[in-house]
Amino acid sequence: MLKIKGLLAVIITTSTAYAGTVSGNLLGPSGLPVKNGTLTFNLQQAGLVVGSGSVVPMSASCYTSADGSVVGLPNPLALPSTSINYGAGTLPGGIYYVQYAFYVNSTATLPSPEAVVQLTSTGEFNVAPPAIPAGATGIILYVGAVPGGETAQGETTGTNTATQSGPLSTGGATPVGANNTACSIAFNDTIIPFSGYNVSLLSSSGNAYPGWPQAWQLNGGLNGTVNISNGAPLWNGTVVYPQPVLSQPLNHGPQSISGLLNMTGYNLLNVGALGLGTSTPGWPVDVENGYINTSLGYLVAGGAGSAGQCLVSNGTYFGPGSCGTLPALFYQHMQLTGSFQPQELYLNFSGNFAVTDNPGSTRTEVNLQPTSVTAGSYSNANITVDAYGRIQAATNGPGIPTIQALVINSGICTTGNTAFSTCSISATWPSAFANSAYALTCTPSSPTALTLNTIYFSSKSASGFVLNIQNADASGANPISLSEIDCIGMHP
Repeated sequence: MLKIKGLLAVIITTSTAYAGTVSGNLLGPSGLPVKNGTLTFNLQQAGLVVGSGSVVPMSASCYTSADGSVVGLPNPLALPSTSINYGAGTLPGGIYYVQYAFYVNSTATLPSPEAVVQLTSTGEFNVAPPAIPAGATGIILYVGAVPGGETAQGETTGTNTATQSGPLSTGGATPVGANNTACSIAFNDTIIPFSGYNVSLLSSSGNAYPGWPQAWQLNGGLNGTVNISNGAPLWNGTVVYPQPVLSQPLNHGPQSISGLLNMTGYNLLNVGALGLGTSTPGWPVDVENGYINTSLGYLVAGGAGSAGQCLVSNGTYFGPGSCGTLPALFYQHMQLTGSFQPQELYLNFSGNFAVTDNPGSTRTEVNLQPTSVTAGSYSNANITVDAYGRIQAATNGPGIPTIQALVINSGICTTGNTAFSTCSISATWPSAFANSAYALTCTPSSPTALTLNTIYFSSKSASGFVLNIQNADASGANPISLSEIDCIGMHP
């Protein structure tokens, strides 16, 4: 049974029904996901939401999850802060494993690191409220009797303390596998005056990433979505991020489409002038009734002229007239091993080819330029070439070793409190090696005093291994409890 201690908190959230959503994944300079980072959006100038007059907050924050995806609430990175009370409660004595997650509405973040609570007799334990991020309703408390076996025991609101005072309830939800909380921000095209955001990005340790802060402009309307996996919506006074064509762009500014425009059979109406190859069009679009017919005399689709006439100039304009005596026309066709190929106005060959005339066959011969290499005379361990430099044979080079990393941050056992007490856990590689002949190194995140005598592996196979943790303290007073073990395997 979960009890909520403390005064009833009134949660006041600064949100707006006029917010868009920022989604996608953020990558760092190395191309790896930005894990558990903080995005801070600072509005470049104060503004009001269109249609409501609500004041837009000058600053708002979103975050990245463990996979670099942009989310609305941060994943909790701190261990649960617990305390035991033997003077109350009916929770049986034993070892319990505790995690918590932030939540809003029905959506939760990833869980916190796992803490261990040991009751030597019946009682209860408290979980002190962590720093609740803006927008979060409270925390979900997860408790289990085995590592990695936590289930939800209840929720808190605001800064209330959670107390597990009775036996664990069954059937509760397990911690989520992905943080799906939404990053909601008032988009710039819903704010008056129209401007942008200065966006900063900090790592989980509080360090700024290179290239940040950046100037962003978020467009898409009252319920728009911007996916930054397609690129950052950078803004320097001109919108360069792909965005929908707006029916009423700010100040009737120009817009562009980088790709084909398919009208799917619909007409294009009310076009003033169409610029083909120019950014300053000056002629009407309707050729049959526009400037070309009325002023230049082309009479496109008109009735002037007769069959066989050409478009000639009379010194004033172009119109139908006599073509005169036409010269004989000759075409040189392009062939490849005797078959005709498509051709353009010009055909150009680089210096790598030899081009010679073959009048007997009425064609031009094109071949590779010969080199000074005698056919078959050059070879090395991997390739053999002919006199034209073409590869005739090739073999594989040296093999590339297979390297895998494995981060173990859940299900890690805790040694007993006797001298040289040992516990073991099974680890499985993401992909099995070809066999067990690989080099293996495992390093614990803490404590730093661990040695090769206190963490070692056994039963190594192609798919995994057994990791052994030993209490090296001869007194047995300090059992070893680890939150993370990082392993690397390399197969030659």
